Amino acid sequence: MPLETPYSVDEFLITTMARQFSGEVLVSSVTAFGALSARLAKMRYAPDIAVLSTPESGMEVLPMPTLTLGQFLTDAQSGIPLSMEEIFDAIFTDHFRIWINPSQIDQFGNTNITCIGDWHQPKVALVGSRGIPEDTSHLSEIFYYILRHDPRSVVEHVDFRSGAGNGEERDHDLGRHGAPTLLVSDLGVFDFTGPGGRMSIRSLHPGVTVEEVQEKSGFEVYVPEDVPITPEPTEDDILIIRSADPLEVRKWESLSGPEAAERFVQVYERERQLLHATWPQLKR
Repeated sequence: MPLETPYSVDEFLITTMARQFSGEVLVSSVTAFGALSARLAKMRYAPDIAVLSTPESGMEVLPMPTLTLGQFLTDAQSGIPLSMEEIFDAIFTDHFRIWINPSQIDQFGNTNITCIGDWHQPKVALVGSRGIPEDTSHLSEIFYYILRHDPRSVVEHVDFRSGAGNGEERDHDLGRHGAPTLLVSDLGVFDFTGPGGRMSIRSLHPGVTVEEVQEKSGFEVYVPEDVPITPEPTEDDILIIRSADPLEVRKWESLSGPEAAERFVQVYERERQLLHATWPQLKR
């Protein structure tokens, strides 16, 4: 994405994600992007949200994204404890929001975090469906993000359906709660308001064209008459993100292969030097 700006792509995406939150809801911060978007939203865009770090740490805790020591840092803060039963109550009563990073998402918003390839002989085994089935049957807003928009991740049909999108089953059995709301990728913001609940362009990031979106998607994305440009982060947005993630864990999330392994070692060493020394003081 050709951005010649004072912010990075990850900061652009995190800001865009943060601006989607609203209301008195419990926001889960599972990934670095999720944690930072929740923190930014709490401070700038949605002050009524309650941020959940881990069940042990509870809510109203603002963690520093880390690779290995996040729970220690958040446990040292004074959070409001929550049980797993209370978290599922929030899901079932539509008081829960989360940004989910699927391995695949298709034209109807079905998502896959279970396996790549055939279920019986997968090429890659992933983490499994986890809480996505509950989310995609109970929540009025379902948010997804993809860091690399390409035909391998934005596909015509997912290899395994971990989360339900639009279609006949949604219309006749599941109902509209749990239907996909938004996808944020490195190309733009997409919703599922196209014909038959298909993916549609809501906005494109600066410098991105409709042709680029079509080329990098595994199907033809619906294009409405008006395609605005996604608003850019402000200076305050960028400062909050950088101060909340001094180790730059967010940048590791978009890497893969040897580059990701090298980055992991670098971040872990910085964590060890910075946080192991700090941990006893935090605990007291």
